Amino acid sequence: MTANYDVAVIGAGFAGLACARRAAERGLSVVVLERKAEPGERIHTTGILVREAWEEWAAPSALVRRIERVRVYAPSHRFVELNGDRYFFMATDTARLMGHLVEETRRSGAEVRFGEKFRGMASAGNGKPMTLRDSRVECRFLVGADGARSRVAESFGLDSNRRLLKGVEWEFEPLPNAGDCLHCFVDSEYAPGYIGWVVPGVAATQVGLAVHRHRRADMPGFIRRIDPLFGLSGKRVLEKRGGIIPIGGLLRNFHGEGVVLIGDSAGMVSPLTAGGIHNAYRFGRLAGDAITDHLERGGPHPGDVIRRAYTRRRWKHAARWGYDHLPVARALDAGLVTWGMFRRLAGKVFFDRIR
Repeated sequence: MTANYDVAVIGAGFAGLACARRAAERGLSVVVLERKAEPGERIHTTGILVREAWEEWAAPSALVRRIERVRVYAPSHRFVELNGDRYFFMATDTARLMGHLVEETRRSGAEVRFGEKFRGMASAGNGKPMTLRDSRVECRFLVGADGARSRVAESFGLDSNRRLLKGVEWEFEPLPNAGDCLHCFVDSEYAPGYIGWVVPGVAATQVGLAVHRHRRADMPGFIRRIDPLFGLSGKRVLEKRGGIIPIGGLLRNFHGEGVVLIGDSAGMVSPLTAGGIHNAYRFGRLAGDAITDHLERGGPHPGDVIRRAYTRRRWKHAARWGYDHLPVARALDAGLVTWGMFRRLAGKVFFDRIR
């Protein structure tokens, strides 16, 4: 028997849950369909919350660890240390955090189903309710929050993400040498296209690389490279994970009749820092409000509302081009970029203004 909902959300990640929660709080009937078997299964993100994300949807203290300093390293392991006047990041126990967000979304009144894969539409369009194939779900509006390679986008002929990074992360047992800093490594040999990182997490130390999608992420080599700093050799690896990160910015064609993409599906990720959780929370919530206004009050299409609110920071796209095409790491070690200049640029990247 088919169940009828105002909104069906595909994907129980940060964006999908934020959207579902808000739409349910506004009185809509909402169902979330997630192909994974349970919350937190096969995590594909480092799970770091910037301050703005933490303020958008705070998590229990047991699931986070506050980090107030950032060290940015050149290949020689010289570094600059940054802190941002009351600014902070939150490392998270991401799997447990996702479970917490699911429960809060359910308490708002939304239904969240796991183990249900989106298989396309049996019927859609022309202002009539849409039926999802093989899910016995009918809805008035569909939200694609199903990741950088969105099946919803494919089904509706919307744009897809083309510029991607490939991320790999290993979780180690907690390391005392990691301290209380977010450690970031500018290294064109091991992290072409982005950075390597070490994060002192909640119950583990996260070590990762993100590289251009067609390059190999050499985690063993990177670990050997930074071993003198952290003593990783011989430490137990608790978990390995990976995923892709869109860095092309907001897609041009991310919505259509009765459907909108949000989060990674829509390219709502910083082209420079590759951070997307704050945008996922913010625009997921905005989408929930806009969908409610659209369905209940005849308001504008949610995609139009989102596009007007989404700020394209051109300096980040310009900086992404520079990082992709200029030998930043070699220039730094060779003294072609001064450490004072590097500190200012790094402060701009991590704290969004020159410090």
